[in-house]
Amino acid sequence: MTVLTETATGTSEAGATGTDEKKYLPAERQDIILGMLSRGIVVRVDELAKTLDTTPITVRRDLNTLANAGLIRRVRGGATALGDDTQIADFSGDAASAPPSPVRQSAASRANRPSAAVASLSSLPLQPSASAIPPLSSPQASRFADAQSHGMTPTLSGTIGVMFPEPSFNWPVTSQAIDKEAAAHDLGVETRSTTYDNGDEIAIVEDLLSDSSVIGLILAPSVRMQGSDIWQWLKDAPVPVVLAEREPPFGVDGLDIVMTDYRTGVRQVIDRFVALGHRRLGLALTHTPVSDYIEDCWRSVTKRLDTVDSAFVRTNVAPYDSVGVESVAKQAIDEGTTAMLVHSDWLAMSLAQTLERHGVAMPADLSMISVDGYITPNSRPLTAMRSVHRELGRVSVDLLISRYLHPERPARRVMVAPEFVERGSLAPAR
Repeated sequence: MTVLTETATGTSEAGATGTDEKKYLPAERQDIILGMLSRGIVVRVDELAKTLDTTPITVRRDLNTLANAGLIRRVRGGATALGDDTQIADFSGDAASAPPSPVRQSAASRANRPSAAVASLSSLPLQPSASAIPPLSSPQASRFADAQSHGMTPTLSGTIGVMFPEPSFNWPVTSQAIDKEAAAHDLGVETRSTTYDNGDEIAIVEDLLSDSSVIGLILAPSVRMQGSDIWQWLKDAPVPVVLAEREPPFGVDGLDIVMTDYRTGVRQVIDRFVALGHRRLGLALTHTPVSDYIEDCWRSVTKRLDTVDSAFVRTNVAPYDSVGVESVAKQAIDEGTTAMLVHSDWLAMSLAQTLERHGVAMPADLSMISVDGYITPNSRPLTAMRSVHRELGRVSVDLLISRYLHPERPARRVMVAPEFVERGSLAPAR
């Protein structure tokens, strides 16, 4: 994940910006650590040092920064997520007693890993049915329409190639849905994950296509690959391609897209705030693949509402940037904000803690909704607006099959409405 801030103190770390492509900025390392913990992975210092190509001292400094921000729990030799009451063995010794590194886990183990979502929480769907909009014709149809050119109907058999980013807490749910839907059509699935150092994604995709049975690709290029050669490669791909939760850059057309309908979700969030009497609203965002889209939707809705007196926006706020989080909290207090939408989970948790330190009671003084809400059930119960990842996976497979069987059809953009998970962080305005 690309984050436009540095450490919690706003200073750079010596040696973090060398010429080696694997050298991470402090913010990038801390994003990776948070991503691993959001998947329920217990991280240990020596394994992190190897994964991040840095020293154990630097890793300990990163862990202390995150712990001081109230985002993780330090244990001997490593760290765990907050709210994890699991008994943790002492793994400060040799690697033989340590949990396996997440970088080395197989695609099969990732696909079978349970979701980080808490199953006991009630989920209130917001019309999760998908609606298709066919705005573009497909210039790539002729490249994989040999069967049609000979008057034949293509046979539906083979394998779907999948490439999703790591680390993350939502992609395993989508992958499981892809596996299930593909199996219903007697199709196999071959999955690859982009690595922490975001290696050559074109090479990963070409490796998938080295299997002649692959009939199409479902992909989510990593954030840092925006604007890279991967998009031009996908534009000319020899097989159908479906993008999951990604907007291609300008000039890359003809690809099918499945995305969470954040416009519907944001509108319903604001509707709920207004119905509870909130007129001073706020939006705080960490930079992610969808943060710009959420921001655009928020601005589009709030500027047209007479019932909203103010609706400030803060972007590119890293959850472990204590100065940045403090600034957002101060703005919310100074402007009399009584309801906020916050993305990501980590930022929501950090901001909620900071507001409470300033005497702002939640939800009595301020209501908050978090986007996704996977990490907050135990450590910080916040009502969440969440993508329906199972539906995203199912629709991705359906789109791919449709494109394979009908390559001349226009490209489609399918928007899947999100859902709410209620956790009691909303209250009427005072």
